[in-house]
Amino acid sequence: MSHDSFSSILVTPEEFHNAINTTTRRIVPVAAGRDTLRPSYEKQHIPGSVFFDMGVIADTTSPYPQMLPTASHFANCMGKLGIQPDDILVVYDTVEIGIYSAPRVAWVCRLFGHKSVHVLNNFRLYVEQRYPVAEGKISPLPETVYPYHEADAKQVIPFEELRDTILHEPAKYQIIDARIPGRFSGIQEEADPALRSGHMPFAINIPLAAMLDVQSHAFLPLSQLKGLFEKAGIDGKLPVVLTCNSGVTAAALDLALQETGFNMDRRVYDGSWMEWTRRAESDLVVKG
Repeated sequence: MSHDSFSSILVTPEEFHNAINTTTRRIVPVAAGRDTLRPSYEKQHIPGSVFFDMGVIADTTSPYPQMLPTASHFANCMGKLGIQPDDILVVYDTVEIGIYSAPRVAWVCRLFGHKSVHVLNNFRLYVEQRYPVAEGKISPLPETVYPYHEADAKQVIPFEELRDTILHEPAKYQIIDARIPGRFSGIQEEADPALRSGHMPFAINIPLAAMLDVQSHAFLPLSQLKGLFEKAGIDGKLPVVLTCNSGVTAAALDLALQETGFNMDRRVYDGSWMEWTRRAESDLVVKG
């Protein structure tokens, strides 16, 4: 086992339950999502949870949703949640969702220097397996002073760099897009009329749903996940840029690649399609 009681980033309900009853370090369950999900978490959540509001712990000045916060804003919000830097965080989504926001929240926490961050795979299975569930409002822990760490810039790629790379060095990165196939191909129009449908040149489509079990919406077994990436032609030696609609499910790609042993450099395009479709030239939006 690793120094924080878990052997990998993905944690089963059984592993979580066993660790929370035996570890000497504090484990904090982190409910992930935007404010609209609070009612679901108030119906059922893991006892002792805090709520990571992705609409608040974000760059609220950006025209794009849920973009990365500044280091100071992140540290201030974590302190208000009562999180300490040596806490073990286990992030999870609502029962209805399965897996969606938790990988993004875990990725953001690691990006800003939190060492022990895991994703529960998943809360739906946790509930089905009859582990303890609480009801009512989720309250923060007693406030702390959380240390300030700049984000690891090597894990993020900005629009300008990605655009220049596609135009001048297209073989430098593999681009993997987690959006649904219809929007990736351009067959399905975007709900927002300001967005063009299609994808970035040279991108490979591996939608979030393909990485999840149909019934539980938990991540597939690692052997199946690895097979999914291999079938898509992912080269384990070539760095990847991970993208989606707004930077959320791109983090699920990052987690799945890491868990299946793909050790190439991985960078998330935070603006993702919400930014690309508004800023890129027409010939950099491909259909088909």
